[in-house]
Amino acid sequence: MSRKTVSAVIATAMVLLMMLSVITVGAAAALQGYSIKLDAPRRYVHVGTYLQLTSEITVPEGSQLKAEDFTIEWSSDNEHCSVNKNGLVYGVTPGYSVITATVTEPESGEKFSATIKISCSTAVDAVNDFLRNNTVMGYRFNGSEKFYYYDQDTAWQKVTGFMNAFDYVSPYLTLNYDYVRVNYNYGGKARLVQLWKGQYGIAFYGSEIGYYYRDGELAENREVNAFTPYKCADTDKLKMQTTLYWDKDRNGDYQYQFTVPYDDYWWCTGFRGGHLYNTEPCDELRMEGFVDFHDEEEANAVAKGLEECGFKRAESSSTLELDSYSQDGARISFCWQNISEAQNTVVVKSTLNALITTGSIAMVFMPLGFFFMTFLTMPVIFLLMLF
Repeated sequence: MSRKTVSAVIATAMVLLMMLSVITVGAAAALQGYSIKLDAPRRYVHVGTYLQLTSEITVPEGSQLKAEDFTIEWSSDNEHCSVNKNGLVYGVTPGYSVITATVTEPESGEKFSATIKISCSTAVDAVNDFLRNNTVMGYRFNGSEKFYYYDQDTAWQKVTGFMNAFDYVSPYLTLNYDYVRVNYNYGGKARLVQLWKGQYGIAFYGSEIGYYYRDGELAENREVNAFTPYKCADTDKLKMQTTLYWDKDRNGDYQYQFTVPYDDYWWCTGFRGGHLYNTEPCDELRMEGFVDFHDEEEANAVAKGLEECGFKRAESSSTLELDSYSQDGARISFCWQNISEAQNTVVVKSTLNALITTGSIAMVFMPLGFFFMTFLTMPVIFLLMLF
């Protein structure tokens, strides 16, 4: 091989190396300044429970990209914890798992990532275990998602039924919530479907759906006064499911709280420990769900009632927007956040909210309200929710 040939080969190799280095540097430069940070309320999860991870993507100054332009892929390095596409960790077996969030830079396709170590353990909680299998003044505990609910078959409210007056006096008992009522006739009876979400005492927030009836149909003008009694439809339940979200940081980011599982209910409830920033209105909470009514005729009546309450109709459950509903045969799906019929209690709610936030509530209404509404159990339950 001649000296000229060798020189040509060496020159070609140097050019290729230079090109490769430029490409490598370019790829590294494309990711310079990008990062992702992971966080969690705690670094452990119990077997059978959930833990929501949060992520924060940083982009360099001058970039045309925004954090929402990136996609995140979540993964776990073993079987102790699983994680879904939204960063929700589920405890499977005792041990440690490293959860990885991998981000793809949209323009170059390059990836960067961050990890967080989560411990999974068996929860030893005798009181919660007791509440899973028994009731205390109507309360039970859902261990999989850490929320409390009323056992609808043993709750004392089953005996009292329902009337609108309960909602009118509730703010005096430190129960500050939004509600929506749908009154209609079906099957020769007057029916009532009611939604609630808000603050239940100073210790809990949550949501409810109630299904009630009274013998005989409502008149055409549907006159229902504060003391019109309704019975709990405990022998005529409906299948339903609800999910609650909370904008805890008041930045428009509604975080998943819990799902009350699909089942037969006349009273579908869920409560967690915590306090809303504002209770008039309770729009920090967003409630989504669906109800399977007896048939399409009943669902049509409910759909008409929702529209009278201000809900907009969506094409399907996949296109729901805020304060809208969709109908698929006998199923009504909804997304509820801002609509409320509780304006008649705004003065009381605002006053009580001010007392709560200043700590003065201890001197006004609270003792009587807590006792009357079975909140003698709330301090214990609140402490349990911290673990």
